[in-house]
Amino acid sequence: MPTAAITGAAGTIGSVTAEVFADAGWDLALIDVGDENRATLEAAFPDAQVFDTDLTDEEATMETFADLWAEQASLDAVLAIAGGFAMQQAVESTTDDYAHMMDLNFRTLFHTARAAVPFLTRAESSVLLGVSAPAALEGQAEAGLYGASKAAVASYLKSLGLEEQTAGLRTTVLYPMGVVDTPDNREAMPDADPSGWVAPRQLADTMLHAATRSPRGHVPELKVHATP
Repeated sequence: MPTAAITGAAGTIGSVTAEVFADAGWDLALIDVGDENRATLEAAFPDAQVFDTDLTDEEATMETFADLWAEQASLDAVLAIAGGFAMQQAVESTTDDYAHMMDLNFRTLFHTARAAVPFLTRAESSVLLGVSAPAALEGQAEAGLYGASKAAVASYLKSLGLEEQTAGLRTTVLYPMGVVDTPDNREAMPDADPSGWVAPRQLADTMLHAATRSPRGHVPELKVHATP
């Protein structure tokens, strides 16, 4: 069975993605940070490897993927879902705001890629998928740093894909083109109609589609829309 590592696995998108991949017969390595998240994942996915890892810590990330390989000796897909969102006006943003957004969205991906690629390229064909955002494509008022960090995600993945394609690694950038229907977003926007939001299951199904494509049918970018 193929093996997928999922970062941000305890979040809404990550946990639904884990369910979809498990149902499709994949072995799972689930990565998130904190004792509570680890316990939740171990209870929900008793057959998975579960790691409590701060992905902003390069050494910890390296150790996690080395331990994953030592146990599985297989890594076919990495779904880099870990990330976060914050709003602040562009000129009022601070250097702390900048560091926070880049840590959450780009540093976590950067460390994940550096740790995972040496193992991914041992497979005949593998995929590394990261999640960007419409703000990276079009900009978004009061979300300039978020958009910049997600643009870094997309650019880095595309460059990595060009460098590693001869080694059998494909990279995919996933764009949820709208608000994702999560409990946090429903709580933050209680008066909004979520019927026009992007469903996490649709994102997960799209990631499975990307991970199971052959090199002759690779999809480097995927935009997922919800139709109201």
